[in-house]
Amino acid sequence: MRWQKKFKVLRCYILILGWLGIILLFLSYWRVETDPSHPPAPLKVSGGGAPPPGLLQQEKPRAKKLRHLCNPPDRIQRNQEGVLPSQYQLSGVVILLRHGDRGPLIHVRNLSNINCGHHSYGTPTYKKYVGDILNVSRTNTYVNFVGPFVRFPLLPPPSHCGLGHLTPQGVLQHLQLGRVLRQVYLSELNLLSNHWEEEDILVYCTKFRRTFQSVLAFLYSFLPDFNISKVRLQEGKGISFCGEDCHCEQSDYFDQRYEQERRDYRRSHPGIVDLVHRVNPLVRDGEEISNPITMRDALLSYVCHGASLPCVDGRCVKVEDVTGLVSYEEWEGRQKRTSSQRKAAKLKMYGLLKSITGVVNSMMEDSHPRVVVYSGHDRTLKYLLDTLGIPNYQLPHYASRLVVELYQNTSTTPGPDYHATYFFRMVYNGKDITKFIPFCDSITIRQLKSGSVKRGAISLCSVSKLVNFLRPDVYFKEFNAASFRDACHK
Repeated sequence: MRWQKKFKVLRCYILILGWLGIILLFLSYWRVETDPSHPPAPLKVSGGGAPPPGLLQQEKPRAKKLRHLCNPPDRIQRNQEGVLPSQYQLSGVVILLRHGDRGPLIHVRNLSNINCGHHSYGTPTYKKYVGDILNVSRTNTYVNFVGPFVRFPLLPPPSHCGLGHLTPQGVLQHLQLGRVLRQVYLSELNLLSNHWEEEDILVYCTKFRRTFQSVLAFLYSFLPDFNISKVRLQEGKGISFCGEDCHCEQSDYFDQRYEQERRDYRRSHPGIVDLVHRVNPLVRDGEEISNPITMRDALLSYVCHGASLPCVDGRCVKVEDVTGLVSYEEWEGRQKRTSSQRKAAKLKMYGLLKSITGVVNSMMEDSHPRVVVYSGHDRTLKYLLDTLGIPNYQLPHYASRLVVELYQNTSTTPGPDYHATYFFRMVYNGKDITKFIPFCDSITIRQLKSGSVKRGAISLCSVSKLVNFLRPDVYFKEFNAASFRDACHK
């Protein structure tokens, strides 16, 4: 009997220790996944280089990360755009776009074997678009419409993955996005009348094939009957659309400081450095990649187009390596915005914010333009989000959009200062981010719920707050300057 009691006690001790071990293992995993001071460790490579069939259709956490970055067209849906009470009348929208899916920016192994027309080129939607756009391109109207972009090809290569070139998948993304935003702003909120004029729509585009072909696909789905006779594409100056406020020595200086801070991040986490070094000879045949963000971008060229990840002599890159790089990028993006990062962004975005404020003022005073579109890059959106002080935002994936919606409160009697009745909100990839803008002191109009669970809020910010933020003595205060010129030459 005494031995039986001792055995029972020993078994209890073993069970308790086992449960403690499981709890500690869970806590350590939870810390790695959620603590912003500890980025997830790079995952180990195992045999085999091809992603499992239907990887991006799976709903496992790792697959969802890749699906988010690749942003297939069926993922682009309406969310919180245009969901205000009827007392707020939509006066205009400013739409900032990132181009769609593209080939890698650097040469990668087996690039010629990657089919960038993967599942896109032969679809009925794409075929109809090709036929219609080729027909339109033969008219004089098209020549007037494209202006400085007249020598650019209308369509991306059908399957070849060109360096930095848009893909058929990128076209489909913007066809879908155009449909989504047309339904909201034109069909439901009647932003354009049936007799809209040339002055109602402004379109700016950086001088890259991928941004031109993206905005062409977007306008095809967005414009009523794709009537381009009243639209003129205008070239945006630089990826920041900086207008007359472009050259800035201090911006370059803060860029260099921020890049040094990012290198320090990487040095403090040798696991990610080892991962990049280990997969480099599998991805590149020649010059080495040292930046994990560059490596992640190169590997998405395989993942987003259904290609096998590269292998050399039986050693292969694994999907886990890609998600490890993505996790690191997400961790880096969650770090507190540094002074250098914010200042560099503010100097780059001053020209664009002046332009946006100018068109918002025209929307209030003259009721036009009604729609302004900027076709740009991930850095266009990132610089703007950094300038506005948005914390912990998701980095812009392909075909990202940032929409500025301008509303007038029609339930208020306009006084001498009619601007007081106007408000704006910002919607980033379908989510209202207005309440996160520090200078706004935003007004919450309604809470969005799913059952008893809060799913976000619909907020508004007074236009006067944006105008005040752009006042030179306010905007350049942290530079100890009172103008763009002074801030750039300090």
